[in-house]
Amino acid sequence: MKIKAAVLRGVNQPFEIEELELAPPKENEVLVKTTASGICHSDYSVAHGILRCPFPIVLGHEGAGVVESVGPGVTDLKPGDKVIASLTPSCGNCSMCKESKEFMCSGMGKLLTDCTQLDGTTRHKTASGEDVYTLCGVGSFGEYMVMPVGSAIKVPDDTPLDTTCLIGCGVTTGTGAALNTANVQPGEATAVIGCGGVGLSIIQGCRIGGSTIIIAIDPMEEKRELALSLGATHAINPFEEDAAAKVKELTGGLGVHYAFEALGRVETMQQTWDMIRPTGTCVIVGVASLDQSVKIPSAGLLAEYEIQGSCYGSSTPKKDIPRFVELYKSGDLKLDEMITQRIGLEDIGRAFEEMGRGEGARSVIMYG
Repeated sequence: MKIKAAVLRGVNQPFEIEELELAPPKENEVLVKTTASGICHSDYSVAHGILRCPFPIVLGHEGAGVVESVGPGVTDLKPGDKVIASLTPSCGNCSMCKESKEFMCSGMGKLLTDCTQLDGTTRHKTASGEDVYTLCGVGSFGEYMVMPVGSAIKVPDDTPLDTTCLIGCGVTTGTGAALNTANVQPGEATAVIGCGGVGLSIIQGCRIGGSTIIIAIDPMEEKRELALSLGATHAINPFEEDAAAKVKELTGGLGVHYAFEALGRVETMQQTWDMIRPTGTCVIVGVASLDQSVKIPSAGLLAEYEIQGSCYGSSTPKKDIPRFVELYKSGDLKLDEMITQRIGLEDIGRAFEEMGRGEGARSVIMYG
């Protein structure tokens, strides 16, 4: 079938809206008509060479839509089902999946680095027959998506996909980091560096978990104000104040139980170390360039400081994505407030430029 998609042909190149040929789903794959797709910072990182991938490629992985057809072997989904795309294919066969650690599914690496389907092939081609890759085996910057069945998480029929598409990546990554990775408990103090879509989701997870001091750290005033409206109790402009010193001041000199980094910068990852109290934990959610290293002072180890990575919110998608949908429906998880604008596919270039300037929390591409 022919579809329209935003194609990226190289680092720092503009998106080109092209007509592609999309092959039908193979065994254990599904074809999904895209309803909406968030624009995630990981897409931006690929577009600017921070994360590497093959080209040409259809980016987009924070997508949601309606199942159009299923390939052989698919029994859990049927045409008409609403689904939210997951970062992990949850293959069910690898050691990580068998240990209920789907966020570390061995197939996830193939989808992220090779940008193919699990069998190592692509489903998209140009009119001339050139293979086109898809980020995470999803490619939600296109009108239709083919993905592994484990990546398509069924949600109730009354789920508003135009908003809950954010759960596919940013919300599960952030809220999951607070509720799963850190398991924030009532009365604990937390700090979050970076108040984009993931950081705001961390803040909400901390609020839902019962954190009583939630400190948002971001240089953009609009993001700090949004963070306060979503659950932060304090906000710091790191360009005007020493963020670590202010965090200590706000917590009576001790520091926070958990300091989350959601920017993907080595410098801010290292800053979290100065914000935690004895026995506290730095939770690194942002993705820095993979050739960089984080350096931490060894003295903190004597106070049992810990540093913890968080991949996709330590999530089990079939459990956590429906859980976050229900939290949204109940009003506990606020998603509409995180959407800065809804755009058409043709506006994707402008949205990426705005993201590069640090403007807004989330742009959502809407499909007809």
